[in-house]
Amino acid sequence: MWWYVGRRLLQTIPVILGSTFIVYGLVFLSPGDPIGALFGEKAVPEAVRAQIASQYNLDDPFLVQWLKYLGNALTGDFGEAFSGRPVADLVATAFPVTLKLALMALVIEATLGIAAGFYAGIRRGGIFDSTMLLVSLLVIAVPIFVFGFVMQLIFGVKLGWAPITVGGDASFERLILPAIVLGLTSFAYILRLTRSSVVDNLTADHVRTARAKGLSSATVNRRHVLRNSLIPVTTYLGTDLGTLMAGAIVTEGIFNVPGIGRLAFSAVQRGEGPTVVGVVTVMVLVYVLMSLLVDLLYALLDPRIRYA
Repeated sequence: MWWYVGRRLLQTIPVILGSTFIVYGLVFLSPGDPIGALFGEKAVPEAVRAQIASQYNLDDPFLVQWLKYLGNALTGDFGEAFSGRPVADLVATAFPVTLKLALMALVIEATLGIAAGFYAGIRRGGIFDSTMLLVSLLVIAVPIFVFGFVMQLIFGVKLGWAPITVGGDASFERLILPAIVLGLTSFAYILRLTRSSVVDNLTADHVRTARAKGLSSATVNRRHVLRNSLIPVTTYLGTDLGTLMAGAIVTEGIFNVPGIGRLAFSAVQRGEGPTVVGVVTVMVLVYVLMSLLVDLLYALLDPRIRYA
């Protein structure tokens, strides 16, 4: 297994290099003047412009900038934002907020999605099954920002059950509503994936054998149907954590969450290459590590799977 882990970690190197190259290139080619945007409508003295350009290597060719960034990143230095604050500090401040939000969304979507999908699969063709399929299709079809504004209006403004914005206080109570919104789309996919897997496993040979041995339906469904149905769901959940963190930019914008998504969006607007690439590098690492963890969990869920 350790050889497998080492091989997978080596495979992350070209992924990280490629992602940082592409993102840095997009920022480099984006229109606008990042120095001018920093000063707003004020005129920028040429001496100040030259000093800032030299400090952030803005006059260097693209490849030179990228290679300098990589060299510094290996030592944990992701550069400085135009505010003078190290990018590593900005990411370290925003990352825990987004991680907390994504984990809350993951727990909500997994709990509700697996439970609803399992029951819908067991009761295939029933009213609950048909209702859940319709609800999941509706959730997938409607853009996430629509749900965000609707839930703000209903639960925040009309009912007053939850704060409509998070602001600087990223407490559990303030993140509940954004977490529900963030996890809605994944909830629909988990529901449908669990249901489909349960339906397939209900007719599997090992399930028929368990029933033939006289085991109760509840025991068969719990030990044989549900456990085997969780294998594809686990794959989805593992990669979904990285997806939730990367896709939190819309939700964080709606609810004013001081997370990594809003940090990246602000950096893109200002043309701050090091900040954008620093955020992307962290997101890629999270996604790759979660994919590796999911692969290793396979062996726990399915004893037939072994890694050489």
